[in-house]
Amino acid sequence: MGELRLLLLGGATASGKTTSGTAIAARLDASCVSADAIWQALRAATTRESHPAFHYFEPSEDEWRRGPDFLCARHIECAETMSPPLDAAIDFELHQRHPLVFEGAWITPEMAARRVQMSAQTRAVFIYEPEESEILASMVRRQNRDSPSERQVKLAAMAWRYGNWLREGAEKHGLPIVRARPRDTLVERIVDAIALQTTNSCSGRSK
Repeated sequence: MGELRLLLLGGATASGKTTSGTAIAARLDASCVSADAIWQALRAATTRESHPAFHYFEPSEDEWRRGPDFLCARHIECAETMSPPLDAAIDFELHQRHPLVFEGAWITPEMAARRVQMSAQTRAVFIYEPEESEILASMVRRQNRDSPSERQVKLAAMAWRYGNWLREGAEKHGLPIVRARPRDTLVERIVDAIALQTTNSCSGRSK
């Protein structure tokens, strides 16, 4: 895959980011860090009153009733608020001179595009699941349930909308989008997308 110091792997929840990110990190002899770890640390260090965006996934019953469009807007706001802390975490990891796979739903297309433009050794790929029912099924499998909970149904509806927002942003910034299915070829298709970015980047520099 050529010289690569940072891979940003974005996508909505239950799209296969963590599994594929871990597999690709093993190939690269790289660390794999989840953006969720940064988010959890920020939640623990703040309150809903001091930093509301970090706590949007603790919605009240009234907020749940406002539906998936409202929840998706909150998700987007949280992701955009997360960009500076994620940048700081990434910069720290790269300062240790280790290759890094950084994965998570909090990675926005704007942030990914900016970092790709900053370094020829950075790549970004967004995983996209077009079917809301598949997102829900993945959530149910992950929690070993026989049927979805009401909360999972609402989260899947929100995640599907958020995934579409990520896809539109990735298209706008010219970042590669890889379909989440079939899962058994997801890693190889991500690797192919990285290789294509590398080829295009080298071609652009040689012109």
